[in-house]
Amino acid sequence: MDELFTISDEEYMRIAATLRTLRNIDLSYYQPVITKHRFARFAKAHGYTSTSMLIEKLQYDKKIADMLIDGIKVQTTEMFRDPQTWIELENILRDKLNQESIIKIWIPDICGDDELNSMLVALSRCKMLHKAMVYATSVNQGCISNAQKGEIDCKKYEASDANFKRMNAENNLQSYVTNCDKSYRFSPQLLEKAIFIKQSVLSDPPPDNGFNLILFRNRTLYYTQMAQKRLIESLTKSLLTGGYLVMGVGESISGLEQAAQYTQVSKTEKIFRKKY
Repeated sequence: MDELFTISDEEYMRIAATLRTLRNIDLSYYQPVITKHRFARFAKAHGYTSTSMLIEKLQYDKKIADMLIDGIKVQTTEMFRDPQTWIELENILRDKLNQESIIKIWIPDICGDDELNSMLVALSRCKMLHKAMVYATSVNQGCISNAQKGEIDCKKYEASDANFKRMNAENNLQSYVTNCDKSYRFSPQLLEKAIFIKQSVLSDPPPDNGFNLILFRNRTLYYTQMAQKRLIESLTKSLLTGGYLVMGVGESISGLEQAAQYTQVSKTEKIFRKKY
C-alpha cells in the first residue's frame, strides 16, 4: 500500500489560500496536523501524487474544492452513535423540555445527516416533533444538500439500526426509512421538519437565539484551542438558561471561561446544562 505523501507547512498554506479564494473557507481555525493528514488522504484517494497536482486540480475544477472540504470534515458515521447519549437525550426531551411550547434545537457544522436524523427520530418518538424547530447548519452547501437527500448506504444503515437496538432491543429503524434496493432513504416527512441554513459556526451569527438544546458532538477536537474558545463562547450565548449543550465523550469545556456556567448532568456522557 502506497504511503501518504507529506505536506509541508508552505504547501499547507498554499492549499489554505486556494480554498479561501475559491470557497471562503478559513483553515486557520482547524488543527493543521489533522487537516494535513486529511488533505494527503484525499489526494491519495483521487490519484494526486503531489501537493502541486492537488492545487492545480482545485483551480481547474471548483467541484474538487467542495469535495476536499467534505474530506476534511469529521463524519459521524452512523445514526445513534453512542447509544447511551441518545438514551439520556430522550429522557431530557421527555422529562425536561416537554413542557416548553416551542423547542429550539441547533445542530451546527453538520457533516452528514446522522446526528440530524437521529434527533428527528428522537423527537418523533417523544411526540415532540410538532413543536420543535431543528436548525441544521454548515458552511458547506454540499453537506447540506447531502443531508437533505437523506440517502443512507446499507452498511451505515446496519450500523445505525444496531445502535438503535442497543438503546432498546425492540427498536427498529425500518419505520423511519424506505428501502431503495442498494440503499435506504430517510423519511422525507421527518426531514421536512429541519431548517437547513448555510452558516459558519465560527464567523457567522447563529441561525437563531434562545436554543433549548445544541448538539455539537465530536467537532471541537478538530479546531485550534483559540477556535474552540470562540465556538463555546458563541454556543453558550445562543443557549437559554437551563438549555443543554451536548458534546462528544472525548471533548471537554473544563479550563474554558464558560465552564462555570454549566453543570454536567450525566456521569458518563458530556451533556451540560447552562446555569446562567
